[in-house]
Amino acid sequence: MTTTPHAWIERNNSAQLRWIADYLGRTHPVFHQTFMGDALTQPERVVYLIDTIERHMVEPWFRENYGKLRNAWRQKKVRKQPGKKSATFMLPVSTLSTLERLAKQRHQTKVTVLNTVIADACNDHQRAKEDAQKNKATYQQHLKTQREQYEKKEHAYQRVIETLLTAVAEHIDQQCSLEAKMGGPDISPLEAGDIETYEALVEPHLAALAPHLTNLTLVRFKGESLAKRLANLAQARKQTAEAPTKLGKS
Repeated sequence: MTTTPHAWIERNNSAQLRWIADYLGRTHPVFHQTFMGDALTQPERVVYLIDTIERHMVEPWFRENYGKLRNAWRQKKVRKQPGKKSATFMLPVSTLSTLERLAKQRHQTKVTVLNTVIADACNDHQRAKEDAQKNKATYQQHLKTQREQYEKKEHAYQRVIETLLTAVAEHIDQQCSLEAKMGGPDISPLEAGDIETYEALVEPHLAALAPHLTNLTLVRFKGESLAKRLANLAQARKQTAEAPTKLGKS
């Protein structure tokens, strides 16, 4: 069925009919003289208005003005619709062709297709943003869990190293003390003369173990080194050995 060029005119809409007559009357004397002050509420007057428009459609300038009239009414209607606003964009011809083809495939207007495409793109962007935030939260939680596990392992490793170094230091201390006393109990006090022998015996043990302990710095061990522990034990023995001498002098 062929649509007439005046199908957009609402014959029962007196406000639209009066607006059309005023618009055409500003540029065409015939419309000004014929329809000035006419409320266009009578059916025969409405028919006469449309017939008058049709008679002048043979004139190129009138057809151009009539096209402007239709566009002006369309924009007027859009402005009155709540939540909508008229907009004009320059798009590539290929994009417009794609839009028209898509509108035909969907049996929708180009405006409806544009609304759907933009809404879908916005929803996709929002979902992608939410997914990224969820992935970020998951990653941060995973990283936090790994950090906690690492800290637990590091604390356990620190305790193991602490225990082993203490045991090694005490073993060297007691062994050297035994050797210095030539068979005396390894935890018995040394005499003043045995301190130098004890210290001389400790040095080779420390020198033999030192190369194997260098990697402790790589795991950021926070405790005292083996050399420091042995030095503390040696100092304690020296103070114990010197104590009877100080008491005798006093």
